[in-house]
Amino acid sequence: MAAKEKGRPPKLNQFMHPRNPYRTPPSFKKLAMQYPEFRAHCTYDLSGKVHLDFKNCDALRALTTCLLDQDFGLKVDIPDGRLVPTLPLRLNYLLWLEDLMTLSAKTDQKCTRIGVDVGTGSACIYPLLAAKQFGWSMLCTEADEVNYESAVNNVKKNSMQDEIFIKKVQENIILKDVLDDKTSLAEITALQAKEESVDKPQGSQDSPCKAEMEHETNDKKGMESSNYIFDFTMCNPPFFGSEEDSHTMNKSKKDRGEPVSVPTGAVQEIVTSGGEVAFITQMIEESSHLKDKVRIFTTLIGTKADIKKVKQVLATVSPAHSSFTEFCQGRTMRWGLAWTFDPKLQLNQIVSKKQMTNTKPMVMLMPRSLLNAYSVPAAWRMVAKWLHFLKVKVRVFKNTKYFVGAHVRAYKPTWLHQRRKKRELDRRNKAVNPNEEFSVEEATEKHQSHKRSKDESEEGQEESTHERKKQRVFSEPLNQSTNGSEEKPTPYQMISPNDSGIGNSPDKEICSNSEFLKQISEKLHKQKEPHVHQAGGLECILRFNVHLKQTGGLISLELTYLGGSAGKNGLAQILLFMRNQLTNPTI
Repeated sequence: MAAKEKGRPPKLNQFMHPRNPYRTPPSFKKLAMQYPEFRAHCTYDLSGKVHLDFKNCDALRALTTCLLDQDFGLKVDIPDGRLVPTLPLRLNYLLWLEDLMTLSAKTDQKCTRIGVDVGTGSACIYPLLAAKQFGWSMLCTEADEVNYESAVNNVKKNSMQDEIFIKKVQENIILKDVLDDKTSLAEITALQAKEESVDKPQGSQDSPCKAEMEHETNDKKGMESSNYIFDFTMCNPPFFGSEEDSHTMNKSKKDRGEPVSVPTGAVQEIVTSGGEVAFITQMIEESSHLKDKVRIFTTLIGTKADIKKVKQVLATVSPAHSSFTEFCQGRTMRWGLAWTFDPKLQLNQIVSKKQMTNTKPMVMLMPRSLLNAYSVPAAWRMVAKWLHFLKVKVRVFKNTKYFVGAHVRAYKPTWLHQRRKKRELDRRNKAVNPNEEFSVEEATEKHQSHKRSKDESEEGQEESTHERKKQRVFSEPLNQSTNGSEEKPTPYQMISPNDSGIGNSPDKEICSNSEFLKQISEKLHKQKEPHVHQAGGLECILRFNVHLKQTGGLISLELTYLGGSAGKNGLAQILLFMRNQLTNPTI
């Protein structure tokens, strides 16, 4: 028994989506007390613990249907011999889609999201959960007659005909002949119109979303414009190319061990000609012809060995952006692929918990010789000064005596060409005093003193101008502004050296570490988040975490990449900038 447990892969629940309710396993005892059909498949040990036989298809079916009723209020029937969906995986997929929709919402304000489920299955599990949990409308396809009839009955049983439309298709149909079909477009538009009429108060005018939908229905050109009809597609494709492949799957790895659950599903649900690679290849090729109708295309990938092949196929259609993720649940891992032809959507900003865990931080040790007091607050004061110089957005999420953690967003590559800027500074100082030789530090000090004097003179001019404006304003009516427009706030705020406590004496910092940390935390939390992804707003090109901690008498600075178009190279350049500031400070 121990050898069998050793052969099993480790549990992956710690890497499940943070919002997945099944991160905490359900109580079988509670289910057995509430549902007799589930209790019939349970056994009990001497301590009263409830056990379920996962090798029994009927037990798995009872588990899924009872959980759907208990946790989501959905009444679902699954025919014998058909695929029994596992809820943790389905929710991981839908929650990932919800994250992708948050990116889409920044550039596209729509009332209701409309999705497409390719091969919905007998349970119609994805559309039912999508409509129930997220309020999405779904267009579904199904080729198998038994699955089609079962899916239609499940939709009727839950009274979701206004949110879900199921279309019967041929076996080789995936996207193209469905999304191009006028009947499908009319049905999904009718679903949208019903929802708008239910939500709309009597006597109110049509909402912009409804007007836009009607325009898309009546005008074919409107359908082919940049206003996408469908927000996303999703698919759980058949994994295997033949029945033999499905039987030999567990033998692909040594010491893998037997699966915990018995496989379910009819042949037509799990087998397709060419396997999932051929199926996804057709989907990718069709997506290039539907890029004006669908904003984001997604699919599930069941075999890790197929990821490389799918990536090569995806590169042939040249999408604007793409992203891979991992779906972890129990001892099973699946993979998700998303791609879009919309250049505004940075899909790689959505990172799974497992991807973040596997990302190794870039580390730099803080030397004792360059700090007046070797403490985390003193080191953070120096790091905050560097971040302020780079004009990045900083939010401290934790601070203690031995640890400071912050989340950083960059909107401009201000860390580039620092050597060139330093050389230009040297040339300007030499041009002012060509016969005088001085070091870089002296040149920097001269430049900063010159800049301070210039700022002071400008401030004096601004004060005099302000006084004149003040007199003019008081001489005009109070309900009129001087320029006829309101003053707009800056898009984002930065840490200033004074705000972070830079310049304090070492003695003061040792005595007031807690006060300093509390003060800087309050300053940083008062900063407002920028409207990053809104139309006309700033685009975040780099996101990373900063961990400054003291372990074993040494203080280390860790930078962990989270996302952004600047990539890990941008983070490496920031770390190089910080190293240069340690050895040869210029700010």
